[in-house]
Amino acid sequence: MKLEELSGDERTLVIVALQALHRERLTASNAVFTVCSLAGKEQPPEDIFGLREVQDALRRIGAAPH
Repeated sequence: MKLEELSGDERTLVIVALQALHRERLTASNAVFTVCSLAGKEQPPEDIFGLREVQDALRRIGAAPH
């Protein structure tokens, strides 16, 4: 089943899970970038945290983060 086809409780559950995943990945990326900055180390590429994939999934289901 495609994300766009979800409805009712299934849709709500997927949205809540994706939002939680987004928060966790954003928190992890912020922590890594802060530590790298404080330590004077090179920052990793942003795409390793998978934020874009989660944001795209939320956008497809109609619940994009602001």
